[in-house]
Amino acid sequence: MTTPELFFAIRPETPLRAARAEDHERIDRMLAANPQNWSDEDVDVVMSRTQTTIGGPETFKWILPAFLDRCLANPERGWMTDSNDLVSKLDYAHFDNWPADQQRAALAMLNNWANAWSRLHAGDITDSADDDAVLRNWLKARSI
Repeated sequence: MTTPELFFAIRPETPLRAARAEDHERIDRMLAANPQNWSDEDVDVVMSRTQTTIGGPETFKWILPAFLDRCLANPERGWMTDSNDLVSKLDYAHFDNWPADQQRAALAMLNNWANAWSRLHAGDITDSADDDAVLRNWLKARSI
C-alpha cells in the first residue's frame, strides 16, 4: 500500500471541533475535494491549527501527508509549522500508538521532510537548527 492509501480513509473527528466558523467551512471544502486540489493555504492553516483549535489526533493524521508533500514541493513558501511544532503535534497525536504501517510511512515522509528542511536552512544561525535537532532526535528514537 502506498503512503496516500494508508492515510486515505482517515478523516477529521466527527463532530469536528473547530474554534472558528471559517475552519468548519475550510474542512468541509477540503473534504469535498480531491487532496490534490486543496490550496496550500488550507493545508497550512489546518496543520498549524490542528489539535489546538481544529480537531484532534485524527485531523492531524488526515492533514500530515498533504502538509509534508506540499512542503517538499515548495519549501520556501514560509509554512507556519516548523520542526519543533511538528514533533509536539506527533506526540500529542500519540504517534507511537499508530498502526505500524502508518508509522513506517509517516517516518519515511518525515525523514524526507527533515532532510529538505535542513538543506533549506543550511548555515542558518536562527532557531531553525535547534528545531531541526529536535526533529532529528525524535526520528532517531524511532528509526526505521
